[in-house]
Amino acid sequence: MDNPHEMKHPPHRPDDEHFMRLALERCAQGVAQGQSPFGACIVRTGEPIATDHNHVWRTTDPTAHAEIVAIRHACARLNAIHLEGATLYSTTEPCPMCFSAIHWARIERIVYAGAIEDAKSFGFNELPISNAAMKSLSGSSIELVSDVLRDDALTLYRRWAEKRSTAY
Repeated sequence: MDNPHEMKHPPHRPDDEHFMRLALERCAQGVAQGQSPFGACIVRTGEPIATDHNHVWRTTDPTAHAEIVAIRHACARLNAIHLEGATLYSTTEPCPMCFSAIHWARIERIVYAGAIEDAKSFGFNELPISNAAMKSLSGSSIELVSDVLRDDALTLYRRWAEKRSTAY
């Protein structure tokens, strides 16, 4: 490895594509409602406990990313602030804010489709700090799995861009 922040990610599990499709479906619903092309699904013990899409424009809240909204719903549903044993599926590699929230919620795995650089290429004001770099710098034990159904996520970015929607 030339870059110490680049890590080899483990292969994805057989059900990862199924749960990523739930995140992609929520993302597509958000795009249809004029939201940005991001979706998330939180799963624990093989059951989805929260799925949502980005709500930034609807709520005029720049922190209403799909991952944050899904974490809020999962915690409310379980009446808990920690989600040990959970996996978060995201249509895009979580931004630094979302990675931190995932860490604080004690979610054990992040499975994502598109990379931060993919979102940035569509005009989003992303900080180019990968989850691998944040994991390495923080000593986090979160398992990272990348590129699960990435082409499907890129299709949703393109659909969003064709609507001439606004990035933030």
